[in-house]
Amino acid sequence: MKKRLALYSLFALLSSTINAESLVLNCQNNALLFPKQILSNKTKDLDVQADYSEVVKGGNYLLKGNVSLNSSAYFLGADEISINRSSKTSSAIGHVKFQDNELMLICDKAVVEKQGEVTHTTLNQVEFHYPNSRINGRAQVVTNDGTEQVFSSGSYSLCPLGNSDWQLKADKITFNSSTNKVVAEDVTIEFLGVPIFYSPHHEWVLEGRGSGFLAPTFGSYNESETDKGNNYQVRTPYYFNIAPDRDFLLTLNQLSSRGSVFEGKYRQLITNNNYLGDGHFEIEGHYLNKDKITNNRRWLLNSKLDLSLNSKTDLSIVTNRVSDSGYFKEIVHSNTSDSELQSHVNLSYQDQKQNLTMSLFSESEQLINNGSASYTRAPELSINKGYKGLGGRHVNLSLVSTKFTHKNSNTITNKTGVRTYAQAKFSRSIRTNNYSLTPSLNLSTTDYTMDDVANQKRNIASFRLDSKLFLEREIPLFGTNLNQTLTPRLAYNYTPKKDQSALPNFDSDDKNDSYEGLFSGQKFTGIDRIASANDLTFGLESDFIDKETGDTYLSLKIAQAYRFDDIGMNSNGTLVSQRKYSDVVMSANLTMRDFSFNNSLQYDQQINKISKRNSSISYILSPRKFLTLAHHYDNDKRSAELYGAYPLTKKIHVFAGINQFISDSITNKETTGIAYESCCWAVRLAHFKEHVSGNDYDYVTKFELVLKGLATTSSSLYKRLEENVPNYLANLDDF
Repeated sequence: MKKRLALYSLFALLSSTINAESLVLNCQNNALLFPKQILSNKTKDLDVQADYSEVVKGGNYLLKGNVSLNSSAYFLGADEISINRSSKTSSAIGHVKFQDNELMLICDKAVVEKQGEVTHTTLNQVEFHYPNSRINGRAQVVTNDGTEQVFSSGSYSLCPLGNSDWQLKADKITFNSSTNKVVAEDVTIEFLGVPIFYSPHHEWVLEGRGSGFLAPTFGSYNESETDKGNNYQVRTPYYFNIAPDRDFLLTLNQLSSRGSVFEGKYRQLITNNNYLGDGHFEIEGHYLNKDKITNNRRWLLNSKLDLSLNSKTDLSIVTNRVSDSGYFKEIVHSNTSDSELQSHVNLSYQDQKQNLTMSLFSESEQLINNGSASYTRAPELSINKGYKGLGGRHVNLSLVSTKFTHKNSNTITNKTGVRTYAQAKFSRSIRTNNYSLTPSLNLSTTDYTMDDVANQKRNIASFRLDSKLFLEREIPLFGTNLNQTLTPRLAYNYTPKKDQSALPNFDSDDKNDSYEGLFSGQKFTGIDRIASANDLTFGLESDFIDKETGDTYLSLKIAQAYRFDDIGMNSNGTLVSQRKYSDVVMSANLTMRDFSFNNSLQYDQQINKISKRNSSISYILSPRKFLTLAHHYDNDKRSAELYGAYPLTKKIHVFAGINQFISDSITNKETTGIAYESCCWAVRLAHFKEHVSGNDYDYVTKFELVLKGLATTSSSLYKRLEENVPNYLANLDDF
């Protein structure tokens, strides 16, 4: 009898073809179509139970009354099951139930007919459910020809069984295992019983990524300080899964005051072949044919190519352009605090065996919002070669030649030309378990070939000696056995005094004093300013480390530099008088379970005052329940940051992020919002306030509805939320 029960082949096939990509939903509803049956532990036998059974004419079988067939692979129950050997037809009638390791199904009637090697099946009044993936649905008739399963007047949902908050309804749904596709005709999506979307034709894949709509977003925005919230925005994205290595996102962005913006983003992975290595390419474009306000065409074009030409050579090309400087404020309503768009080409070569790196880099910029022009490198050639000798000896040779340009070039304030910098660094590292000693000598020459002004040249030599002593002990703290490390550190830096005020300044700026910065002896970023030094830096650092996990609970550092020379150099390259002592630099970082505290400061002994301080405290229980408070102080300039999220109930959480300059009462960025999440859908309202300039702010309010399993969170929205509210899990599908 087991061989003749062909009905199982249908259910096994149906189970494998309807299976969708695994989803993790926050659902606690464990309702089933019927009580779950325990499958037989007999791999070769079939357990048959029925109130009545007989062998009728022609060797056919008839089972009646509470019929159940149980094997190690499936369970089948019905009021009546008949098997016709001559026509190779089986039928189950009345309260038909089926269960395997993935699928549960009930229907009124099932007819299975074996035609050669193919099994044809027809089911009436079907309700199916996948407990693990939570897929469920209904259909009046389901037919199967061995390849396609056709659901007539069917529905599909990922809400818990018995919950119809959202569902997809269609006149016909066709599952095809050979093409890995599902095709639905006359599709209506209902949310809370209200139709919200219709399509005459819709497709998706059974397994993996598939094409389809992402969650639309709705919002309001202001055009000016006097026009707040009077305009609306609707973004409707559609995702095309072209191939496993390619996809395309098409979005219609409807702005009530500006018009329809068509947005597209294409991405492609480049796989290793005989000519090229791995890589990635993407291009994004926005186009507004005619702005209702300016009557101009507005557009955006971004592209990015990262390509490995071979095992040692990489190519990176980035292009970012917009039609005009006001595009982000007036069309995108984001990035309004940015001042420029950077584009570049970078060709790099790295040979680790030879310790050789080379690169050719060129960049350009486009000013946006109220940005001002800066120096750009067009191009820059750099070569670096290292040699390793015995006993920790190292020699490093480098050459960097850069052509600097400036959009607002003039011979007084914005000098342009070519800077060529060559350096030879000799060092030796002597290290034991108890101490380390690293002397180094740096020889450099810099040549400036200038446009319209006299050429300049600078030769400089620097010496550095860095030493550390390693101490360690075991210490119990808060009931935990810890290793405490104590590292006294002493470094001497010497660079001769040299007036550099005649040299241009392309890329140098003051460095904030830090622990490592004091020991380096470098006062400026870049290489246009090399400050004089005759300093002795004292430091002490200590870490408290868990012996079992290796986690660092507490890290403490303190350092100060003593200057033997009272003459130094400022950022203009001019020699000026300086104090004998630097500021005292201190930091303390504490991490205990869900709590972390980070604090760094500079203490000015001369005026007995803290000159700079950065402090933050965080309490993080989950990506939806955390609080971070940060405060920054820099010579009377104060700013504060507050980030957090808190669940009001199991389904409702609020989130916020504020970045404000306290000194001038300017809010740089402000984000607030609230979200509701059920197990199969979510809704979120987010409000953004971003400083543009002066008293001008950009205000945007976004609203999105996510039907989990059918549409995902808007990528542009969750990226902005995660940037404005650090530690917040903004993707509603992932929680």
